[in-house]
Formats: sequence, structure tokens, C-alpha cells
Amino acid sequence: MFLKKKIHSRETTPLITSSSEYSGHSSDEDESDVELNHPKKKKHRYDAILPVGFLDPIRPDEPVVVSQRPTAAPPVAAGDGGGGASSYAMVPVKEEIPVDPEKAVVTTLAVVRSCKQFWRAGDYEESGGGSSGGDVSVADMDHVRVHPRFLHSNATSHKWALGAFAELLDNALDEVCNGATYVNVDMVVKDNNKMLVVQDNGGGMTPDKMRQCMSLGYSAKSKMANTIGQYGNGFKTSSMRLGADVIVFSRCKGQYGQSTTQSIGLLSFTFLQKTGKEDIIVPIVDYEKTGETRWSRRLKSSNECWERNLETVVQWSPYESEDELVGQFNFLEDQGTRIVIYNLWEDDQGLLELDFEADQNDIQTRGGNREDKKLMDTANDHPSARKFLTYRHSLRSYVSILYRRIPPGFSIVLRGKEVENHDLVNDMIHPQKNVYKPAASAASKDPNMSAAVTLGFIKDARHHIDVQGFNVYHKNRLIRPFWRLWNAAGSDGRGVIGVLEANFVEPAHDKQGFERTTALSRLEAKLIQLQKTYWSEKCHLIGYAKRRNSK
Repeated sequence: MFLKKKIHSRETTPLITSSSEYSGHSSDEDESDVELNHPKKKKHRYDAILPVGFLDPIRPDEPVVVSQRPTAAPPVAAGDGGGGASSYAMVPVKEEIPVDPEKAVVTTLAVVRSCKQFWRAGDYEESGGGSSGGDVSVADMDHVRVHPRFLHSNATSHKWALGAFAELLDNALDEVCNGATYVNVDMVVKDNNKMLVVQDNGGGMTPDKMRQCMSLGYSAKSKMANTIGQYGNGFKTSSMRLGADVIVFSRCKGQYGQSTTQSIGLLSFTFLQKTGKEDIIVPIVDYEKTGETRWSRRLKSSNECWERNLETVVQWSPYESEDELVGQFNFLEDQGTRIVIYNLWEDDQGLLELDFEADQNDIQTRGGNREDKKLMDTANDHPSARKFLTYRHSLRSYVSILYRRIPPGFSIVLRGKEVENHDLVNDMIHPQKNVYKPAASAASKDPNMSAAVTLGFIKDARHHIDVQGFNVYHKNRLIRPFWRLWNAAGSDGRGVIGVLEANFVEPAHDKQGFERTTALSRLEAKLIQLQKTYWSEKCHLIGYAKRRNSK
């Protein structure tokens, strides 16, 4: 253990060896001349002895093993933070020990190719196939501690509650490759408390994957072409944005001769806060199927540790006993994951931030366009503008445009009713298609390095509704809905919407915007140009005066 102490006098810690006195000049000068021409300076004397052979050149044929050993620093006087007559601060020092070349075990450092671009710096791959960092041992290194407050600050990346739902839906959609056919989002009541449930019948999580899911920043999907998740942060930010606590039940079929497992994990801000924890503690219990219907405890360390984890989960979850916890697996089939978010957040008036009463088949946020009766009347009278006017407060409206394509055989169910996928191109009249390819990839044949942009007027544009913007998707997922780029004076640009999928720009962590890169700036400029040209050439088709300059 290293103790940090204050040391005010350097004279008590001789580190440099010298036999001469230092006064700002060479020791060969006459000291009397120095005193005549310069004011006196306090002379420090350092007495130490160089070890034998210190100045000898290092022989290249002798490997050197660098080890660290704790060495006591000089005593610290009382009053300097020592707390006693004398204290010792343990500091690491390096000791060079020449050894026999044939017996030496040389530690090799993994060579990592660093990236100097901020937005790409996170795209690194683990070396050595593990977390040890190649051949370098981390057993004696300090680890960064993560305070529970980080769970809240991390979740603030979701300024919009419905955006947090999208992260959970992304995870379920990524499970299609493991057999998922549905994701169900619902509200349940327990002890007069409303809770959110997000459940899918995907592949589930093994005990190790459950721990990775609860970890910060871990993602095995960042390099997979057909998955949406990439940062390993979505589950934590989304669940903590919707409620203070979340409990996860996951069942995974055994593969390659392994047995079927089921795990329960608790990520509880309430537990961490109430018990004064200074690290994020995540209690997890695992079970293993040992017969047709029998489940046994699967131990990671000891039975006492397993019992302690279970006791914590029961105490801080909505469920009163182990039997009630295990009963939640009855909602799952052979495989799948059930997420229960509870202690939902409230607004300034003490009401739940999410409204479950306005529509029994929807989950809505309070305020916004929903409170504007005139806008809601417009949405009812002009169906082509409905998505634009309602997606900010209606989860059903938002989810209907969240994905350009839903995989065949997969359904999203919201409070007992399936969500119908909506293609915004169907809301257009006079559509026009353009292809944009970034200059840096002009010669590339990779379809991901170009974007097909569809522009058009909404069908109700003749009623002069101020609806416009680009709906930009990334890997099939909507990142920027109705992104308004051209803020022209007057009515120019009104009624024009666009749809495109841009896989050559990277989404931000909350997946509600893109990283500010040169590629994004060029895309913005191109989209503005396309909208201006389209408007000037076709605005007369919806009742506006024809523009003279088609630029």
C-alpha cells in the first residue's frame, strides 16, 4: 500500500550524488570571484556515494530484468501529514539486476499501433486474446475505480428519454442472428410501482457475457457488420436514464457440450447510493441446468460469495425471495433475456417522466408537442406530417421509423400491440433520387462508402406545413430524424424531407447524432445543396412561386 505524504524539505531526501558544491557556476571557478560578481546563493550539499560500476557502459549481451520493489522513503516529520512522530511513505523504485542470459525471462511489451484521431481512437482490438495486455502482467498495477455517480453522469448522454429505449431495442434486434423473433416492451405494476419490461427471445447471455454486459465499455459487436451496438455502453446509459435500478434475467442454451445456464444481475444505483459504496458493485448469481427440470447453483468462487450476492439481489430488487426471482424465468422460453427497470424517474412535479395512461398501447413523454392541441389537430388532419409532429413524445411513433427495414419474421411489440414499420419515402410526392459519394472514396466500389438520398415533398405540403429535414440512418438505424440543415428565411425549403443511409459517418455514443468529422461536414454541405436545388426546381408544384435561379 502506498501512502502519500508531503515532504517540504528536499535536504532530507538526498537523491543526486556529487562531491562538489553548487552555486550556479562550474566547480572549476574561483569561489572568491563568484562571490564578488554575483549575490550569494544558498549552497546545497548532497552527500551520496555512486555504486561501483554505475558509470560503466551497459554490456549489450547482458539482458537486464527491471523489477519494482517498495522502498521506504525518509521519515516525514510530524505536522507534515505524517500523523505521528515519524511516518514512512512507500515509493516504487527501479532496481537493475544483471542476470544470466540463459536463465533470464525477458518481459516483452505489446506493440500497439496508436491512433491520433480522437473519433477513431476507441477502435482498437485487444491484444493477446485477453485482458492482460500481451505478456505484461497487471497484477501489481493500480486499477481505476469507477464511482457510482458515474452511472448517472454517463446516462446524461441521453437527453431524450425515448432515445434510451432505442438502445435496448438495438440490443434485441442484434439477437436476430441468434434466433430472436420478437422484442416486447411493456409496463408492469408491482406493489403499486410501475416498472418497465423489455424482453426478447434471442440467444441470451452466458454467465461471462452477463458480466461483460454489466461492465463499462465492453462490446464484442463493434467489428460485426450486421449489428448496431458498438460502444459497449448502451445498456448502462439507457437503463439508468429510464430508472434508478435495473435487474436482468437471461437464459442461454448450452453449446458445444456445455450445459444451459441462467443468470440474474442487478445494477442498482439505489443500492450503491444507500450503502455508501465508492465502487460500482454488481451482484450476479448464476444457475446451471443439471437435469430435465433441475437447476443448481453455478459458483464463480465460493458458496458463501454466491449466498451474499443472492442476499443483496433479494434485498434491493422488487422481488421478495429467491423463488420469486427464479420465477421470472417462466416468462422466457428456452433462451432469451428479460430486463426489468424500476424506480422510474420523475419530473419536477413529482409525476413519472413517462406517461402510461394517455394511450394504453403506447409509452409517451410529458410536455412537448403533445400539449399543443393545434399541432395535434394538424397531425390528425395531415397524416403525412404525423411522424414529424409526434415522434418526439410517442414511443410508438418513434419506433415505427427507427429502422429502415425490419428483419423478416421479427416483430416489435409495444404494450401488447405490434409496431408497424413505416417507410418515410411513402410520405413523399415528386420523389427524386441522388447518390452521394464522399470525395475520399470516389473510386471505391464499397456500397457503404456512398449514400442514396431520396428527396421529396410530403404529401400535405400544399397546406404549407412547416415540415422539413433529412432522416439519416446508419446501419439501418435512424440516427438523426428530420435533421434540419437549411434554415432559410421565409418559406424556402418548406415541405422537403429526405431519407438516406450514411454508413461512412460514425454515430455518437447516444446514437442521436454523428461525430463531428470532416466527412460529416461535407455530407451536411451536400445535403443543403441538394435541398436548395430541389426546392428551386420544384416548389411551383406545391403552389409556391417558381424561383428564377435554380441553384
